[in-house]
Amino acid sequence: MKRGASGQELEETACSPAPVAGFGRREQAMPESSARSVPLGAVERELLRQMRELQGPDERPVQRTRMANLVIYCTSQERAARLNAEIPDVVNVHPARVLLLVADADSPGTELEATVLVRPLRLGSHGFSFSEQVTLTAGRSAVHHLPFAVRALLIGDLPTNLWWAAPVPPPFAGPILYELAEHAQQIVYDSSGWPDPARGVAATAGWLEQIERGGGPGHWRVASDVNWQRLKYWRRMLVQSLEGAEGRGLFESAAEIRVEHGPGAVVQAWMLMSWLTGQLGWKVQTGRVEPGVEMVWRFHGPSGEPLLRIHRRDEGLEDIQRIRIACRIDQRDSALDLFVQDGQRLALRVEGV
Repeated sequence: MKRGASGQELEETACSPAPVAGFGRREQAMPESSARSVPLGAVERELLRQMRELQGPDERPVQRTRMANLVIYCTSQERAARLNAEIPDVVNVHPARVLLLVADADSPGTELEATVLVRPLRLGSHGFSFSEQVTLTAGRSAVHHLPFAVRALLIGDLPTNLWWAAPVPPPFAGPILYELAEHAQQIVYDSSGWPDPARGVAATAGWLEQIERGGGPGHWRVASDVNWQRLKYWRRMLVQSLEGAEGRGLFESAAEIRVEHGPGAVVQAWMLMSWLTGQLGWKVQTGRVEPGVEMVWRFHGPSGEPLLRIHRRDEGLEDIQRIRIACRIDQRDSALDLFVQDGQRLALRVEGV
């Protein structure tokens, strides 16, 4: 138990706590505090002040819920605004002290600007706790100060997760990512929309091996691509479809796979097809790329030389939209056609059977 400057008791929790005494009478959701700009050295005091303000006249302990440090790095105010809309959903599932870093290249500022915000978290049907967010904005001349400020604000006995929300692939991020990730246990990035997907994916493969082994003795660190998680339902549908055709000739006879994706989703298609061709036992022989239009690979398969085509649509969802596997099922020319239906769900149509 800690006490603030006014002697008020503050209770800190590193896991999901029981409902907070004194808040059971509140029937409606508590409003979050108003974000306030403060000097960097006054961040902790401002966090306490906002918690007391949200608590009101109640003298019972204020409870902070923090399971981890979450450091988020982005490179524009527009992206920061979108992240601010997503953060409440994140901390409601995994409460954390959030440090949102905004490297604003359009700002000539030479000093870091700190903004503090406290959000109430509902616990069960009646109780509330609090989650903290500190936003650090750096102009182009002050970006190198961000890692030092982050170290001062991290809670030392909690794990640290780094969310790399910049459009630059991690291997090309330079010293800023290396310094922010120095003490992180998890690095999350998003390959969607990379400007040079082929170069970014190739470089990231080597970076992943280096970053996950670079924690040193007794340390661990993992990195994950949000884009791969988006493919969960496609993978599930493909597994179920292939299992349903097992023993009917699909594996041996698959002659061509055609993937259609929307703008910005080429890495999604690339990752999913790398996984699928591995499941089918295909080995790459040759390939060609028509930038912004299509990628074509020829493989060595169990009974021939199948093709893979990844085709970009100019319009539509920024995701995979269709996968068609030409094959023979029960000795008849067939195809599995998987596609997005009504923009919401995946559907399967079997042709020729």
